[in-house]
Amino acid sequence: MCPVPVERDESLMELCRQAVERLASRLPGTQLSCHMRVGDALRVVAAEGGLRLIYEVPQSQGGICWRAARTGEAQLVEDVRRDPDYLASDERVLAEVAVPVRSGEDVFLVLDAEFTGRSFAPEEAEAVQEEAAALEGELLVRAQ
Repeated sequence: MCPVPVERDESLMELCRQAVERLASRLPGTQLSCHMRVGDALRVVAAEGGLRLIYEVPQSQGGICWRAARTGEAQLVEDVRRDPDYLASDERVLAEVAVPVRSGEDVFLVLDAEFTGRSFAPEEAEAVQEEAAALEGELLVRAQ
């Protein structure tokens, strides 16, 4: 069971907003979002960038973020056009990095970066993974 309550919690939303803002300063021009697992859906709770977003994705619809949530592993997709799980929200997106964020044993959030017209550099994927780890640490401190 996830130790972080699923209901809307302003301090949790603020942690997500801050994580996305920090990542935006490291990855300018990238579409960034933080998805919260709410029942059988992933819901965007914080975002930066100018692309169209799908704000809620049911688990049955799938997607790269759901794959990250389901497997508990970072998804580094260099060409979304070749990924059968990709849900097209904007045709300009070429690459995506989706990193799960755990609360206890469960994946509670997914930090997502979408890159337009290009793939990501290794250091950009690392930046998303580092920010996801920082957010996970903040959730752990918050739960204590």
